[in-house]
Amino acid sequence: MAAGIPFLIPLVVDQTPESKALVPEEFMKFQWTRLSDGIPTAQFVERVKRLTEKPLAAAEEATGARAFAQAVPTGPSGGKAVPGWVWGLGAGFVVAVAAFLITHRKAEPPAAPEAKVEAKPAEPTAEAAVESKVSEKSIAVLPFANMSDEKDNAFFTDGIQEDILTNLALVHELRVVSRTSVQRYRDTTKPITQIASELGVAYILEGSVRRAGNKVRVTGQLIQAATDQHVWAKAYDRDMTDIFAIQSELSQAIASELKAALSPEEKAQLDRQPTQNTAAYDLYLRARSMDSLSDLHKQEQILEQAVAMDPSFARAWADLADEYAEDAFEQHEGMDALLAKSKAAIDKAVQLAPDDPEVISSLGTFYYYGYRDYAKANEQYQRIARLRPNDASVDNSLALILRRQGKWAESLEHSRRAVALDVANARYLNNHIATLVEARRYDELAEAWKRMAALKPERWEIPFQVAIVAFHATGSTKEAEAFIAHMTPEQRVSSEGMDLLTNWATTTGNYAEAARLQKIQRYTTSQELEPWEQDVISALTFVYAGDKAGAIERLGHIPEDNIKRLEREPNNARCWTFQAIILLCQGKTDEGVRASDRSLEIMSKTQDALDLGIYKGFHFMNLAATGDSDRAIAELAKLVRLPGAQGTINVNELRRAPWPKLQADPRFKALLDDPLSNAPLF
Repeated sequence: MAAGIPFLIPLVVDQTPESKALVPEEFMKFQWTRLSDGIPTAQFVERVKRLTEKPLAAAEEATGARAFAQAVPTGPSGGKAVPGWVWGLGAGFVVAVAAFLITHRKAEPPAAPEAKVEAKPAEPTAEAAVESKVSEKSIAVLPFANMSDEKDNAFFTDGIQEDILTNLALVHELRVVSRTSVQRYRDTTKPITQIASELGVAYILEGSVRRAGNKVRVTGQLIQAATDQHVWAKAYDRDMTDIFAIQSELSQAIASELKAALSPEEKAQLDRQPTQNTAAYDLYLRARSMDSLSDLHKQEQILEQAVAMDPSFARAWADLADEYAEDAFEQHEGMDALLAKSKAAIDKAVQLAPDDPEVISSLGTFYYYGYRDYAKANEQYQRIARLRPNDASVDNSLALILRRQGKWAESLEHSRRAVALDVANARYLNNHIATLVEARRYDELAEAWKRMAALKPERWEIPFQVAIVAFHATGSTKEAEAFIAHMTPEQRVSSEGMDLLTNWATTTGNYAEAARLQKIQRYTTSQELEPWEQDVISALTFVYAGDKAGAIERLGHIPEDNIKRLEREPNNARCWTFQAIILLCQGKTDEGVRASDRSLEIMSKTQDALDLGIYKGFHFMNLAATGDSDRAIAELAKLVRLPGAQGTINVNELRRAPWPKLQADPRFKALLDDPLSNAPLF
């Protein structure tokens, strides 16, 4: 085997895991492609034709090859936070509820873990294997240095870097690494060659910004990684009003150096001036620099100021629409009013600049978060894909959208492509992990967690997820117990350690221990659940631990408050879900099932395959808790074959669930023992 030469492609047509494959080592190194039942897809056939008929051309165009094998902020827009998988969601009713609540929320991807874990992507597709070759037209834009006397201008410097990166992504022939991936190299002492190797690029762009009054100086230096040589450098001294011209000229100069041809349409996009109001642009960049989770409402306020200063600033209107829609997606109070504001903002943005890529992506985000209209969101992101064919954020967003549409295999192909194009992006890897969970592809999932660990070695606790995967796959507890046994005393009492131990206790059905830990650390380190929501879940833990008095005490005045919420917003599925948990804690099981029925009824109207699966999983848990074995088993028989429910349903967790009547039913045991109940779903 050699790059650019036709070679054999080993195919897996059964469920043989990589660890047990008796094949030549070179096969494992280059290819591990699964075809369900040995049936090739049209896309696979076409890809093999390209590999064998035009091997050299295929190798050269690798980074542009799309992997449509069928298959926000970073939602679907790639710039905001996204609905994501949250670490360590363990077993049983309590953690399943947490999984249900979190998986559809927007969240920065988890960090990742312990020291140096060597990881390789499992089961690479033909596309991914070819794309691993570094393209000569690939580039990473490192964080620019803020040379301004006023250090508060860091947000402005970061904004310039991001705008240049976004501009370069519009050049069809270039592959540009995301801002998320390059952020960890701020103030780094690593050599350029090492950075380029870690990011999988041929060129690095460094730069600086100095701002003084109405003057700005932007410098750029293009470095060829292989030789560590500066191949281009230039400084731009202009008035602030020329800032967009600087970005356009710099982007075009880089494209020229990398021999990437610019079409008239691409040049027109690069020359676009979003606003001529520098004060409004300042506010726009300041809002964009904020953390979407903790500063959401402040972002909204700043963007409102920006559009007040310049009502024709389409991108600011688009970002404002994003924030309102994402806030509404949370299903918190006021969601109807937020959605109305989001629609007004996106309508204004589209009216002002219907062909601006940033506006197009925000329109997709609006449909995704505002109306859960994933078909229309998909339509907008396909437009973006044509404008930015090598942009990993677009593949990541399409993966999220397709997942919601229930097009799981297509979603998986896009998430694989996103992590192949942007190898250091933990956010995209996190979304890929979430899809692998639903696929029950445990070998690939374990490798993905190891890869996450390698990306974020400062997070000591994340390798524990590999142990969780082992438990989900086989029921083995030895990996998790070994990890816990080696935790230091400091790690055990840390917030992360307490979360880990609590999750493992619920995963293994040790609710007494989980309740004890939740009394010590009331709230988790996750920002996904509000304190009162965490209290409701803790109350359920106490119920399963046999401490009903503790459960009622933990609930406090929450039951009354939630009833008032439901009176104000009777179609809030999230609040109905919490109402079901509250009623279960109070011993009102029949009312709890009705509340669960109501939440499922509301979500069924959304046609959201991911959330609907999660709600169905929760509904099964409610039925199991009430002792309604017939209905519970009937539901479970469907759920074990349903992607979307696997974040809440796992046979090895269910074996330890606290439902004596169900555990004694031979039908339940037979369902859990069926190999297909834990086999890959797609």
